[in-house]
Amino acid sequence: MSQSRTTPQSTVPPLSEVAPVSALKSQFLTDMELAGMMAVSRKRYLFAVERLIRHYWCSPADLTEQQVHDYLLACHRQNPAKTTFKLTQYALRLFFRDTLGRDWKLFKKK
Repeated sequence: MSQSRTTPQSTVPPLSEVAPVSALKSQFLTDMELAGMMAVSRKRYLFAVERLIRHYWCSPADLTEQQVHDYLLACHRQNPAKTTFKLTQYALRLFFRDTLGRDWKLFKKK
């Protein structure tokens, strides 16, 4: 078994053990960059999508429109700041519409 390098804050696995960036994550980052988003915004959007992934513990490509709807509703019921909820909503819309090509009614303006 290989040794890990130790930094002052954490243990970092050797490069051979670091998982490669997934194709979906890479595509999402590219889509955000092409949309002209600043690095800090891209980081926040990525975090929002990662929270969705942690909620369902599966690839977001496997999720249905109803599951994403239920997730957004659950987020809204936690009474976050309006801007926090909108960021989550916009991040998921960009991810599902632009990265995955899902033209869901959920993300259309009403």
